Amino acid sequence: MLKNISLFLVMLMLAAVSSATAQVSGDFDAQQRAVLSRLQTMGHGYYSAQEWADVEQSVNDLMANARDRKDGDAIIAATIIKAMVLSDMRHFHDEAVKELQQARKLVKNMPGVDASRLYVKEAEVQAAAGNAPAVQKLIKDYKASPYYNPQPYSWSGGTAPGDPLVLTRPGAPGNDSLPLSIMESALARATAAPGVGFPDATLTDIYGNPVSISSLRGSVVLVDFFARGWHRWEADRSLIAHLWNNHYKSGNFQVINICLERNPIGLESAGLPGIVVPNARALAAELGVFGDRTTFLLDAQGRVIARNLSGQDLAFAVRQALEQ
Repeated sequence: MLKNISLFLVMLMLAAVSSATAQVSGDFDAQQRAVLSRLQTMGHGYYSAQEWADVEQSVNDLMANARDRKDGDAIIAATIIKAMVLSDMRHFHDEAVKELQQARKLVKNMPGVDASRLYVKEAEVQAAAGNAPAVQKLIKDYKASPYYNPQPYSWSGGTAPGDPLVLTRPGAPGNDSLPLSIMESALARATAAPGVGFPDATLTDIYGNPVSISSLRGSVVLVDFFARGWHRWEADRSLIAHLWNNHYKSGNFQVINICLERNPIGLESAGLPGIVVPNARALAAELGVFGDRTTFLLDAQGRVIARNLSGQDLAFAVRQALEQ
């Protein structure tokens, strides 16, 4: 079985475990670097089942090393790597959840070990699987755990070029909960993961007309959250116009362009295809959209086909959805 890996996902993985790497040492540290290096070389291309088996064996060896050491931080670091391979790279979400839950049991009574990262990763895995109830339960369990600090971070901005995303750290040291904020963001993503029904909303377009998302059932719909100047959106403008021109007249394809700018003036002259909405903050917040261009492709029944497609991947998915 062949699988494609995104270099972007691998780089995210490296960033996610970097804080844990500093806490472990010796042979585990060297083995961990070797595993990460191998995964990084798999940034592009397709790999056979045997190659995947070899990778998973190296990750299993890393986990066995961590458990033999009875080092809680090492167990957490190794488990997060395995969960990323299973979920982010291979889409085996259920298997990743089992590994994360087992690791939580292993480190539960280890003094001085903070298992927050295991909760956070499980929330991200459940979000990718579209399992919002599981994320809700996980948040409840995390709040009842000894790892939870009660005050969440808040964020603002990030809705337009030059408008930075601001994460507000509470003033009292040791009284914050960045993990909880990340998990709440995962909950928002879970509500619109592939296969999940997209939330209905009535929006107001640039001409003051109400537009209900559910009224577009029967058509493949691209919902595109954007701000002018964002590179990925600008790069796709001609492609989306081409798809629109080729398929809209058939009545089977629709585009909803939702501008996230604070002052979205001049959209009438932007020449955007389909429906143009100057603001939809409530819907964006419900979906966990902020700070970057985000797309949702919906099937004719209003279910999410995919999120954040661009370029030829988007074109292929639209054509495939229309054929079905």
